[in-house]
Amino acid sequence: MLSTELQQESMLNRIEKIVAILMEERPLFKEELNPTEVVELLCKLFETNLPIEEFNTMSDQELKKHCSSIMVTEAVAGTLNELTPEQMAIFDEAIKRK
Repeated sequence: MLSTELQQESMLNRIEKIVAILMEERPLFKEELNPTEVVELLCKLFETNLPIEEFNTMSDQELKKHCSSIMVTEAVAGTLNELTPEQMAIFDEAIKRK
């Protein structure tokens, strides 16, 4: 196996563990997110935006924080898709006031 493949596999395994922990800690994640899709998304985001050396030196706590932030955004986006047009208008108005 190439070292790049090993690095990707290591990243995947680490992200899978973090996602599993977050899914257990936050019921909203279990309700709104597909764990496999989330892991794929996170892997793509980290591979694209972060050098592997930085990823490898990031603490589990820091990685968990980053993953959680992305997962919250994804969960909220999914929730917003379920709003009626009237509910969406109320939401938009509330955002504008802040």
